[in-house]
Parts: sequence; structure tokens; C-alpha cells
Amino acid sequence: MSNVIYRDAAVADIPQMLAVWRQFWAPQRYESNLERKIRNDPASVCVAECDGLVVGTVIGGYDGWWAWIYRVAVHPDYQRRGIGSGLLSEMHRRLAARGAEAACLIASPANAAMAGLLRRVGYKEKEDRRFSLVF
Repeated sequence: MSNVIYRDAAVADIPQMLAVWRQFWAPQRYESNLERKIRNDPASVCVAECDGLVVGTVIGGYDGWWAWIYRVAVHPDYQRRGIGSGLLSEMHRRLAARGAEAACLIASPANAAMAGLLRRVGYKEKEDRRFSLVF
């Protein structure tokens, strides 16, 4: 899709980012940290913009050991146009520039569309266990 721009997210994009996320996820407490993430590390939050609208998001993180990718989302009206692949490609490039050699991502096994996208761009499923703790 030629009129899509992949760029750092800005604080002003947050309402549109949240609108995309609401297509897939209920509100989460940690979303209140999004503004801080954008201000402190703008290159780790990327949006896909089409005709002035935020239509996709991806967040990356790299601690020198592991690279992780979060919140890959493309608004349903813009799916199947290569935007998800473009977002992942852009974040892979950004993480590699920081020294990352691989990236991890957690996706629901029930999300067949996401699983298909991840396989198309080269991700492999792992049998690792997942734990989380909310502070």
C-alpha cells in the first residue's frame, strides 16, 4: 500500500492508537504508560499512518538481551494490505539497529490471522511457558 507511512508515534497519536487497540483488546491499566514510553523512547513505538489516520501500531523493546514486540494491531478496515508486515519489518529494523539479533512476541493461539501474519514474516512457534505478574 503506497500511501502508508511508518513513523515514530507522537503523544498526539495516543487517542487514535487506543481506538485501534479497542478493536482487539479491552482497556488495560498499563496503557497509561504509553505517553511515557513515547516520550522516553519514541523509536520504540511505531504507527502506520494512512491518509492522516493511525491505522496500525507496534511497540518494541530491547534490554540488551531480549527483544520483544507488543501491540501489533491493524484496524480491521485496513487489514490484508501488507500493513502488519510493514509494521513488523520496521520494528525489526529498529531493534536490529540497537543490536538485537532476534525478537519474541506473544500472540493468542486463537488469533489465526495474527498467527498467519507471524508465520509469513518468519516467526516460529515456541513451546515456552508464559507467566505474568501485575504489580
